[in-house]
Amino acid sequence: MFFIAFFLNAQAQIAAERKLKVSAASAPIRISASETSRVIATLPKGTIITSYEADGIWLRVVLPPGKEGIVVIGYIAKSDVEILEEKIQKPRDFWGDDEEKYIGMGFHLKLAGGWAFFRSGDIDQGAKGLYEIGAKSVAARGVDFLERNVKPITSGLKLSCDVVYDLSPRLGVGVGVGYTTARGDDIYQYSQLIAYQNTMNSATNLKVLTLRLGAFYTIPLGHLINFHLNAGPALFITDFTYSRGDRGLGFEESLNIVGKATILGFQGGVELDLRLLERVSLFFDLQGRYAKISNFQGSEQTAGWENDIPIPSVQKSGTLYFVPDTPYPRLAVFPVGSSEATGARKAVFDFTGTDLVTGIRIRF
Repeated sequence: MFFIAFFLNAQAQIAAERKLKVSAASAPIRISASETSRVIATLPKGTIITSYEADGIWLRVVLPPGKEGIVVIGYIAKSDVEILEEKIQKPRDFWGDDEEKYIGMGFHLKLAGGWAFFRSGDIDQGAKGLYEIGAKSVAARGVDFLERNVKPITSGLKLSCDVVYDLSPRLGVGVGVGYTTARGDDIYQYSQLIAYQNTMNSATNLKVLTLRLGAFYTIPLGHLINFHLNAGPALFITDFTYSRGDRGLGFEESLNIVGKATILGFQGGVELDLRLLERVSLFFDLQGRYAKISNFQGSEQTAGWENDIPIPSVQKSGTLYFVPDTPYPRLAVFPVGSSEATGARKAVFDFTGTDLVTGIRIRF
């Protein structure tokens, strides 16, 4: 807000160049804009000077260097001069019409970053169930519980880039790409011996690549500010990874699940755009999207050892399912046609939510 206020104040300054002619018989140049300030030079009648700044009844002037090469900067009273020529740059009206529209190649580039919020759905609930199953298994070994930390995975970092071609001053069409990454880390800390501490780690990673088409509509609110609407279909390509690892005294266990899915959804939003320069503006964007992503194809693998004896590794490939077991619903990969999938449903990652981003728009 400070930056915007500073910018608007700077836009409101009036710049003027005045060509002056001394009309008094002798015009004193004073060191400051005051009748009582010291006189540092005197100009004879008819002298031509230039001023770029006014202070009440005074004009600030810069005299060319004399024989000693010294430049004199001071103030002369308006009553001692005649204005021969005056060029005033009017302050830019923040709410006025845009009198000098930039004319270029007709497209602009949007670069943005911010935060994405989503519902998550089965992915978060199933991952937490796998954590609870692992924690229950640890507790069954008779360890001493120390600490646990479980956090939902419902937000992540968002980066995006859009290229928009202007069909008219208000309507444009564009293509965009976005990248969202989110991670959830859950821990279960315990001890088996007085001096031995261990942690069971459970991590969920989500990466979503978004490819979208959109229509962009601009509503001018003034010379320096615009309001934009945009909407269009979007393709969401999602990578999902879950890992759980635990290594204790005479024991090690790991579980890894990976999956990938693609779905067509919808994305749209509103944007406030503040013009900084002729070709550059700052924008704040609120995006909404609808995307329920399912049919993840991937694999699940378990491995480990106990008392130096390897536990047989199990690996399955197929579709990612959400198993509504009681009390811990979980995620699992089942091959096509597997009887294990009875009572389960295909896991859904609910990416429906909002993006809050800010960035710059560059016109070409």
